[in-house]
Amino acid sequence: MQKLVEHKIKVDEKITHGVKLPETMFLYAVDTQRLVLTTRPNKTLEEKAIVKEKVKVFDEKSKYVIVIPAKIYNFYRLEESDYTVMVSEKEPTTIIIAV
Repeated sequence: MQKLVEHKIKVDEKITHGVKLPETMFLYAVDTQRLVLTTRPNKTLEEKAIVKEKVKVFDEKSKYVIVIPAKIYNFYRLEESDYTVMVSEKEPTTIIIAV
């Protein structure tokens, strides 16, 4: 049996402009440079995405901890890459991670 490995990304709560994130979100690997997290399934992203995964979100001391599956975390080399976390002003619960 293979051990499940998870990696975490921490995001400041202020980024969502006071809107609380749910405990489960949908992660879409849109291309080789962008990940998008949404609160509910998004048909447009599903059609374009390389990968779709459900991820867990925890609230921890004014930060959101997003648990990213190891295969995605490693593919994007998030441990060694600089990345930018952004949100849409129209949809403050849609998070974009640009590598």
